[in-house]
Amino acid sequence: MRAYFRLFQFIKPHLGVFGVAVLCMVGSTILNGVQVGAFIPLIDRVANDRALPTLAWFPGWLNGLILWFNSLPQRTLVNLFAVAIPVLFLFKSLLEFLQTFFMSDASQRVVRDLRQKMFDKFTALSLDYHHRQPTGSTMSRIMYDTGIVQNSLIEGLTDLVYQPFQIVIYLAIVLRINWALALMTFVVIPLIALITLWIGRLLKKYSRQAQVVMGQLHSTILESITGIQVIQAFQMERDARVKFASMNERSYRIHRKIQKRMNLLTPMTDFLGAVGASFVFWYGCRQVLEGSMTLGTFTAFFAAMMFLIRPFKRLAKLHSVNQQTIAAATRIFEILDVEPTIMEHPKAKTLPMFRREITYDKVSFQYDNQPVLRGVSLTIPRAEIIALVGPSGGGKTTLANLLPRFFDPTSGRVLLDGVDLRHVTLSSLRGQIGLVTQETTLFNDTVRANLAVGNPSASLSDMVEAAKVANAHAFISRMPKGYDTVVGERGSLLSGGERQRLSIARAMLKNPPILILDEATSQLDAESERLITEALERVCQERTVVLIAHRLSTVRLAHRIVVIQEGRIVEQGSHEELLKTSALYRRFCELQLMHPMAKLGEPHHVPRDL
Repeated sequence: MRAYFRLFQFIKPHLGVFGVAVLCMVGSTILNGVQVGAFIPLIDRVANDRALPTLAWFPGWLNGLILWFNSLPQRTLVNLFAVAIPVLFLFKSLLEFLQTFFMSDASQRVVRDLRQKMFDKFTALSLDYHHRQPTGSTMSRIMYDTGIVQNSLIEGLTDLVYQPFQIVIYLAIVLRINWALALMTFVVIPLIALITLWIGRLLKKYSRQAQVVMGQLHSTILESITGIQVIQAFQMERDARVKFASMNERSYRIHRKIQKRMNLLTPMTDFLGAVGASFVFWYGCRQVLEGSMTLGTFTAFFAAMMFLIRPFKRLAKLHSVNQQTIAAATRIFEILDVEPTIMEHPKAKTLPMFRREITYDKVSFQYDNQPVLRGVSLTIPRAEIIALVGPSGGGKTTLANLLPRFFDPTSGRVLLDGVDLRHVTLSSLRGQIGLVTQETTLFNDTVRANLAVGNPSASLSDMVEAAKVANAHAFISRMPKGYDTVVGERGSLLSGGERQRLSIARAMLKNPPILILDEATSQLDAESERLITEALERVCQERTVVLIAHRLSTVRLAHRIVVIQEGRIVEQGSHEELLKTSALYRRFCELQLMHPMAKLGEPHHVPRDL
């Protein structure tokens, strides 16, 4: 329940809109009461020509209105009611429209803010969270869970405010007319409450299961869409369909259980309401026949009792809806309460422009209690190009990722010009680092917009220059709209080499003093690789560069090569030195088929993460 009440912090900024909706609810409820109360003069005075009584506890204006009614001829009253009824319904309908519109608008605002808050949180969470969290689950929480909250606010919050007003009005009517009879019929309310609580507990349980399954379903869809080429190439269509069908069936069965229990609530409460209504009808008719109650009064009483059933039913259903909302809100606040593992120090300072050296001081790192780096110490002077090579899983990418503080060392320090990275702001640190990764990320936007990620204030001429350096300008110029051409989702309209060259141009546009190239040429064909390698030779001048590469052509750009194995630096030196002293590095060169020592029959592939 705590999660449900926490949702109200998102309502506070929109209390004005909610307030207007509530005022419309009050007006609509009063008109409903007038509508029920009109049965008395309509039946007793118009139909039966019976004078309405004045009562001592009525206010003076009401007794005056009754006397005026009694003085009017029946034909005049008929004409009056003929005009009053549509006018009453017009105002009532207008107020109901306004209350629905403003409540829906307020709910949409709340969910908009909630989704924005969740998205902001996701973008702020550290990489370790995103590596563990399935993408489908993330999408489910942002869209599906907030959708449940939205339905609860539109439907549930409306009922939470509106139905109690209805109950107060109709309850006042029935208690004032015959309080003893009213109290006798209320014995069914505890039964309705017990049924509601029982169904609500089941709904909360099944709702949490439904939200988990929906996350898995989203993951399956996303996985199949992004991997459709592999699925078709390996003729896995049937397997993909079977997997999706299984998840889809699970989702169907759980939602059927939820719907079954929610739908069960209506007939059960209807039956109990009918029992109470039949008793009122039996007892009230006897009162009319005996002359102790007028037909108009009984009709008003009976109508008010029948109108009371609906708000109680809506509140009973509201409990069921709220149980689903609580389950969704709990999942939402689980995310909003997660603290990033990478946090800025409260007194973090702006990092001055990099001038001297990068230092890894006895750095160790473990992921899920698995050691990745073990006591690595390494100094990289300014303007040095250093290449990290070694077997897959040795820790090369992790070592590079510590530099922009995507992760923090488990022990040891990473320093820039002697300043611990944990003591500087993330923006001033990452603003000095350019990054090109193997899996290029492009957005479904124009070439110009994708390049501007590196430098939002860059002019078109700056972009053209960066594209030329990355050997991207030629293919961009051949595109239908040049730099204003949309590249498609994840750059799907470009080849792998073109995507990679755009990524390199984006990093160049940033003009950072430090550059991390994580397998930056792995997606390029031989000709593009040659051109990019030449470009990198120019780009890397006067920059500190960390290369993680599989291709010897890229590694040979380095001033120094560091061989990493099982989280430790085992060798370092120039290309020529390591060929003589390091069997591991020599093996790397042999696999590239570019060294005279390559033997016939050696594998012709490049390891995925050497």
